Amino acid sequence: MVFDINKKIPLNMGEYDLRRQNIKIKSEVGEVIAKHRVPYLHLRREYKQDYLDQRFPFGFIPLSVKEFIKKYWFSIDAFRFVSENYQFSNIEFYEIKVRNYYPNLRKEAYIPDMTKRELDIYEKAIKAGFIVKVIIIWFYDDWRYDIVIKDFNPRDFKIAEGSKAFLYKMKKFYYKWGSNP
Repeated sequence: MVFDINKKIPLNMGEYDLRRQNIKIKSEVGEVIAKHRVPYLHLRREYKQDYLDQRFPFGFIPLSVKEFIKKYWFSIDAFRFVSENYQFSNIEFYEIKVRNYYPNLRKEAYIPDMTKRELDIYEKAIKAGFIVKVIIIWFYDDWRYDIVIKDFNPRDFKIAEGSKAFLYKMKKFYYKWGSNP
């Protein structure tokens, strides 16, 4: 098919709305924005766990840090190595949240959700001496966005298990009552 730039292309006048549909795409867009705003940020979904085994400009990652990251690999959104004078000093974990801004909603509607498991992981990271930060990206109707980067505070989140808890319960039900009762 040859594309003719002179022909008018029929548009659906916004049939697809990134802000209100397909949360997975919206969160991936938010992660890409965060990566471009925070220097040297590593998005977990871009790498495999063996990425941590390589030699970095500051040397190898300490074993305790590497074990922590690998243990919670699928729950961490992003991370960044902190080094001083080419020596590893710490690691920063980032929880990335993407929110839609609506001017007339109650204040509670703007509190981001987090699962209990994610909250526990980030609290363990803080106890282990790691740095935990939150990136909140606010999308507006006119393609603008704001980004807020701050230290992690568990009181800034509400616990909502959402679809993950439902899928976990279904998985347990299937294994209990599945094909081999």
